[in-house]
Amino acid sequence: MRNSAEFQGRRLGKEQIIKNWLRLDLWLGIVLVCFAAIAALSWGKLDGAVIDIGREVEIPARLLTGQVLYRDIVTYYGPLAYYVNALALFIFGHRLEVFYILGFLLSLTATVLVYQLAKTLTNASWAALCTVCIMIYCILGSGIFNFVVPYSYAAVYATVLCLMAISCVHYYEQSSYKMKWLIAAAIACGLAGLSKQEYGVAAIAGVLAAINLSGVQKFKIKIHRSLLVILIASLWAFIPLALLAQQASWENIHTSLFPIAKADVLNRSQLFQTSPIKTLQVWWLSLKVFLTTSVVIVLAMVAAHWLVKSKSNSSQNIRNVTEFLISFTFASAGIIVLSKVILRSQFMAVAYPLGELSWFIPVIAGWLLILFTKRHKFSQVGLLGALLVFSLVLNSRWLFYINFYGLYATTVIILFFTLLYYLAQKNRKIVWHYLLICLLIGASFKAGNLIRNYNYAVSSDYGTFYLTDAKTARVFNQTIDVIDASGATSVLVLPEGNILNFLTATHSPSKELTFLPVALPTAQDEENFLTRMRANPPELIVYVEREFTEWGYNTYADFNPIVARWIVDQYQLIHSFDDLIQIYAQK
Repeated sequence: MRNSAEFQGRRLGKEQIIKNWLRLDLWLGIVLVCFAAIAALSWGKLDGAVIDIGREVEIPARLLTGQVLYRDIVTYYGPLAYYVNALALFIFGHRLEVFYILGFLLSLTATVLVYQLAKTLTNASWAALCTVCIMIYCILGSGIFNFVVPYSYAAVYATVLCLMAISCVHYYEQSSYKMKWLIAAAIACGLAGLSKQEYGVAAIAGVLAAINLSGVQKFKIKIHRSLLVILIASLWAFIPLALLAQQASWENIHTSLFPIAKADVLNRSQLFQTSPIKTLQVWWLSLKVFLTTSVVIVLAMVAAHWLVKSKSNSSQNIRNVTEFLISFTFASAGIIVLSKVILRSQFMAVAYPLGELSWFIPVIAGWLLILFTKRHKFSQVGLLGALLVFSLVLNSRWLFYINFYGLYATTVIILFFTLLYYLAQKNRKIVWHYLLICLLIGASFKAGNLIRNYNYAVSSDYGTFYLTDAKTARVFNQTIDVIDASGATSVLVLPEGNILNFLTATHSPSKELTFLPVALPTAQDEENFLTRMRANPPELIVYVEREFTEWGYNTYADFNPIVARWIVDQYQLIHSFDDLIQIYAQK
């Protein structure tokens, strides 16, 4: 009798496990379908072909020629992403599509990790909404702050590694403190720091918070394990740098990763400036967008409910679908009017309700304080603590607002959905529908932009990407044709636009790849640069016109006049394309 009962219990337990997995697969399957759809729409579409992405693809290509990071190539980011991407180019060939595939693999990994973390804190359907939100605003899509063709692959690798570290420390807590998970978390922290410095620091802080907030272990054990995490993470960051220093020198590595001497110049840019006033302004503006758009959506839901309830005699399911569609239609129209007539948001052309959550940062700070003082009232204390501390430490980089949104907002969005899940216990269905409408508005507008506007291809034998501007695409194609026809192998592209180097399989003779005002900030720096160029002169110079209004300059010649004068004195103009690109050859 007892054996029969035990067998029945095991059978029911297995059935429950199967049901749980089927439920997991259903919602994760929906997430993956959304991922595939957005990925297909996003393939090869760039907003900033001139800015940043050229550096990100050209550095790995130059590493394959035997050059050494920090010695022969200047960058302010860690080496991990560049060397991994160089390995991918070595295996799969010199193609732009290699970076797309790498970006999508990183994006897929982040998607699954986000889903699992959000599901642990909420439930499967809520986690699906959270993950799709992060896909829309962070992982995929146009712009330069996504995971596929970002301004910095270092930030993408670091984000994925940080999510891994947080997941591992959660498994450490759930597995009754098995050390293998803590060691894995520490390794992920070290590699995150090796990719992008502030992410590694934030990851370590999050892991240490999880260790010390969770469980009933003795204080002494927690301290020992915290020190172990710091030691392992430091070794995994330090040893690769020590090996690299054998070729690049510690001085070059230090000045590259910690450009303290150039901090004043860097902070001239509006993008990098921080102040309490700016933070408060961003908090207020993002909160205003969230509240006003939320009011529009809630009013649309109320109006749709009233219309369907008063007019329809159909079945409940049909009424629910009709009500939702009417809500979405009313809300979309209201958001468009709100964006264009009232808000005129500086963040985006359309004021997406979940598109800017900087205002949530102070909420996170308050939540963390409550967690520390009343941890017994929370489930998943370690995981929550890790996410809260990580989000605060990472965004302290910008004085606690979310700059470069797509690459700094991931865990903030997870926490936003988690808090909303617990605050809306009695009205979760209504709030879930509100969130779904928010995401459908964001997804539909962004998908429409990707479908309508990215119609102009820039192509070479080494890859293709798509732009929104016909003139820019035409000029890029003409420039590629000229470089290919010249047979040149050494082409200096400045101030930005190194994607032209990659698409023509040429390389710049310069250590610097992007000539922002911080690259050659003094006259002596310009002279040193010209000394190197005279010793190894480029066959062609491609000058890509762009403004530097965020730095207070109109043209490149305004802040590097010595280099600009050297170009026109020592080289002759051979092609000029629509005042966007000028090509110079040696006299």
